[in-house]
Amino acid sequence: MMNHRLSVLLLLAISLLPSVAADIFYGPGGSHVARSETSGSTTRYYDRSGSYLGKAERNGNNTRYYDKSGSYVGQSTTSGSTTRYYNRSGSYEGQATTSGSNTRYYNRSGSFEGSSTHSSSGTRYYDKNGSYRGSKR
Repeated sequence: MMNHRLSVLLLLAISLLPSVAADIFYGPGGSHVARSETSGSTTRYYDRSGSYLGKAERNGNNTRYYDKSGSYVGQSTTSGSTTRYYNRSGSYEGQATTSGSNTRYYNRSGSFEGSSTHSSSGTRYYDKNGSYRGSKR
């Protein structure tokens, strides 16, 4: 049996570890398709089998995205309620605009691509025709 001093030290060490927030992504049929884990300013993404897909690193209003091999693939910049997305060469790819609990997504031409709604039970995603495409909880 572990002595009291060691158990207190282990509990203290565990409490000092950075907390990890996790989200599960579900497809339109309700099946688990991916997950993400956020610790500090880094979010790591995994497919349904647990294979690493890449990460996002946030620094203030800017987020840089990397693929599974660590190569830079793009970034986003948030100003107010608008987030703009850029590819690895810096070309504009599209934007997301948030109003309250609703977000609308647009491609580089400004055409509407879809939306999401956020509530206490998670986020639901819809395509440009309003069809349900999945959720994040």
